[in-house]
Amino acid sequence: MPYDPAAVVPNMRQAREMVLATFGVLATTEPVETDYTVGTTAVLLGSQKFRRLGYWLSNTGTVNVAIGFSPNVTITTGVLLVQGGFLFSTWYYDLELVERFIWAIGASSGATLHMVENGITGA
Repeated sequence: MPYDPAAVVPNMRQAREMVLATFGVLATTEPVETDYTVGTTAVLLGSQKFRRLGYWLSNTGTVNVAIGFSPNVTITTGVLLVQGGFLFSTWYYDLELVERFIWAIGASSGATLHMVENGITGA
């Protein structure tokens, strides 16, 4: 039988009730927005200040960027995020991958990324 969060918290009306049903904690979520300048050396992305439920990454610059889960990411080995490209990850589809450290590297200096994280912050 599939898991039904509504059986844990019937008549869910708020996101925090969904968090309770899914994670067992009555907590709120908070978005954190950050802009990054990325060069030819890998840069760590994300605030790491809470349990992340998801994130969005947008390449707002004019230089291609690669994303990876290791500081050894290169422009040819990471997930390519082209100029104007967008990437998102959520716990529902990507499981623990969404909580891993994320690294970015640019094809040249001056790349820019905009990141929006959503995480559990507290009751």
